[in-house]
Amino acid sequence: MRLALSAVGLALLLAGLSATRAPACSLCGTQTASPTFRQEAGQPTARLILYGNISNPRLVAGAGTCDLTIKTVLKPDPWLGARKVVELPRYLAVSDPKDPPRFLVYCDLLDSKIDPYRGIPLRSEASVQYVKKALALTDRDHSANLAFFFGHLDDPDPEVARDAFLEFARSTDREVALAAPRLSRDKVRAWLRDPATPQDRLSLFAMILGATGKVEDAAFLRELLEKGGERYANAADGLLAGLLMLEPKPTWEYLKRVLGDARQPLNLRLCALRTLRFAYGADPRGNRAGLLEALKAALGEKEIADLAVEDLRRWELWDLTPEVLALYGKKGYDAPLMQRAILRYALSSRGTREVAPFLTKARASDSEVVQEVEESLRLEKSIRR
Repeated sequence: MRLALSAVGLALLLAGLSATRAPACSLCGTQTASPTFRQEAGQPTARLILYGNISNPRLVAGAGTCDLTIKTVLKPDPWLGARKVVELPRYLAVSDPKDPPRFLVYCDLLDSKIDPYRGIPLRSEASVQYVKKALALTDRDHSANLAFFFGHLDDPDPEVARDAFLEFARSTDREVALAAPRLSRDKVRAWLRDPATPQDRLSLFAMILGATGKVEDAAFLRELLEKGGERYANAADGLLAGLLMLEPKPTWEYLKRVLGDARQPLNLRLCALRTLRFAYGADPRGNRAGLLEALKAALGEKEIADLAVEDLRRWELWDLTPEVLALYGKKGYDAPLMQRAILRYALSSRGTREVAPFLTKARASDSEVVQEVEESLRLEKSIRR
């Protein structure tokens, strides 16, 4: 079966290109490369989607094949006709013929031959029913869709649970924030406490608790943040997002303090930046003032200032233009990465009187660097189109 390969981003030089991709949940880690069952079904290559049992694996002249006995056709194609069994050009072992492997198979058709390119093992008929319901969903009510997927985040079939989480991961911050109040407070509290909960889901669950929880849940989230140890350290972004919903004023103050303090662990400061990204994605207008104050604090911290500048640029927040431009060439801020972040910001900004003289001076002193950054911005713009 052909493998779906994920694209690898061009980091440093083209850092701004992250803004050109479809926005995804800031609190769901980096699991957005794999398509969900629904997204895969929408691809033109998914001409036929079948579910069935694997049998009769065989090796012929060094090549492997097996049979798929079709139990359910989730997406038909005239090519299938009355076939009940199709041959897959792959060898899949069957250890127990009485309990054969069950697969969901996405197929293309090439030269009138079946070309299965993605196979997903499913545990039971219940898993197939999940796939059926997922494929039947429309985009008319995204919150209702996420409520459906929320009900399968702890599904006993790991492939179903993974797909349900990917639906959250591929949603925007605003979509997740709007759906969160409709979800179960008791479930997310239990999942946050359960040591079996995958760590990459803790951030999302913490944010949902903040959106759907009660005042007393703030103490619970603070306990996890301060005393949860290594397991919750990487979930600080979601814990802070949850606290931001339950206790906005003290949480904004905490974010400013963390972002502006070089003595704080770098991981915590990076988590705080991700919290800001979620806050912007969820409600850019309502969180504008808090975001500007927190990012201004981050500009004072050399290790993360370039990230703060890039966020300001992507979000087109030009209020801090004097503060950003003042960092150019300053001791501790003169690394190439920082210089390019400031130049990207200046070349992207509009309507600020400080920018024109700054760029005139930069072109005179660092013309090659300015040209490189201008080229990267042109490339970013062309990809966005």
